[in-house]
Amino acid sequence: MGQRPETYQISKPEQIAALMSARRHDIGDRLAAGGPMSIKELAEQIGAKPSALYHHIQKMLEVGLVVEAGSRVVRRKREQLYATPAPRMRLIGALASGEHGEAMNEIVAALSRQMARDFKAGEQSPVKVVDGEDKNYGFFRLVGRPTPAQLARLNACLTEIAEILWKADDPDAPLIGLGWVMAPLE
Repeated sequence: MGQRPETYQISKPEQIAALMSARRHDIGDRLAAGGPMSIKELAEQIGAKPSALYHHIQKMLEVGLVVEAGSRVVRRKREQLYATPAPRMRLIGALASGEHGEAMNEIVAALSRQMARDFKAGEQSPVKVVDGEDKNYGFFRLVGRPTPAQLARLNACLTEIAEILWKADDPDAPLIGLGWVMAPLE
């Protein structure tokens, strides 16, 4: 696979529609975080059978959310490797355009279902830590009325968190999922 751009803007209607599936989001997130993987490796990470992922990978290939990233031979059998077009897959432009409101609602619903599955899986994890600097398991919902300066700081912190996770590449560290939704309530 050649040099990938750092960020890929998801903007085509068929790409946005493909991401209404929580499974496809999970596939994309894991490929973006873990680099090129075979369907077998992806299935092991997700906790699914490889046969359950083939049609999702095919759909993501068709719309350009996944690319073929080479192959390798394992036990005399060729394995195709897959990756995302970039390690940072962004929907911000599509969200900002205002043209995809219903699709964005469906994507947030799918992500919320995935976050609930992630949280449930974390409950059983042997590496679960619920307090302190190594905390990797928890949840919260806050409601507040930030000033413009506080909102700017909140957004800067969220950007910094995203940067940390986008650059997190320790293959020995446990994989974590972090999701957030921010919406005006008035």
